[in-house]
Amino acid sequence: MMELKFLPLRIKNVIETLDVDKLYEIRFRVNQPIKINFNGKYKYLLNSYNEKIFATNNDFDEIIKKVTEYSLYAYNEKIKNGYLYALGGVRLGLCGECVFDNEKIITIKNITSINLRVPHNISGCSNTFFDKLVQGSKIYNTLIISPPFYGKTTMLKDVAYKLNNLNLGNILIIDERGEFTNVQGENIDKITFCNKSYAFEYGVRVMSPSIVIADELVGENDWNYVYNACKSGVSIIASAHGSSIDDVINKSFFNNKVFERYVVISEKIGTVSAIYDKNISLI
Repeated sequence: MMELKFLPLRIKNVIETLDVDKLYEIRFRVNQPIKINFNGKYKYLLNSYNEKIFATNNDFDEIIKKVTEYSLYAYNEKIKNGYLYALGGVRLGLCGECVFDNEKIITIKNITSINLRVPHNISGCSNTFFDKLVQGSKIYNTLIISPPFYGKTTMLKDVAYKLNNLNLGNILIIDERGEFTNVQGENIDKITFCNKSYAFEYGVRVMSPSIVIADELVGENDWNYVYNACKSGVSIIASAHGSSIDDVINKSFFNNKVFERYVVISEKIGTVSAIYDKNISLI
């Protein structure tokens, strides 16, 4: 069961009655009914009287205070980037009033929306493509492509466990948002809560990994980091947002010398719709 101590008791008690394996999100908006993504569909969170449960300002105060251990200042670096993390890798996306100083954001105050993402480890979810990613001792540089919230990170977690069990080398996970907290193994090292620039330069240099796993490549800089790592002999397993292969290869910074496999997750969460080789040919 995921860690729920930071939730108000009246909400926590209801959540604990649900099948957490089917729970993906809890969305809080001030003075609005709480919605959950349950088994891929949004529905209202209902109390024992089948009534909608509304999120209040007091709920927001309690959640934020508990997650930040009553020290907003200590967690401000994460808050100003729009998120917080609770125990167990639970991510809280934040919306509110952005405060700037000389065009630089310094914090977010008066939080009005919280998107609580529930982490999942689904053993075997990468079975449909893993044999295309690893053949003998060869690990193909692989990019997993899907829209937000379709299982990229869950797939990467399962790949990490499989690679760990195969003992194919040291694995470095670049965990920018703390989503791989529970992913552990005798061959796994993690750099958590840092940007890719630092993680690739520092991690590859000091940890000498054979494999690097990185979630959500965003722009040209991220592609350059993985390209340079590939040139140094490191195998890369990464993910990126997109609904099709075209969403990736049509980007101005696309580099066809980086990845040898592209795995596209379809509209059904966690379902692979296509696998391409380095020439963007179906395999």
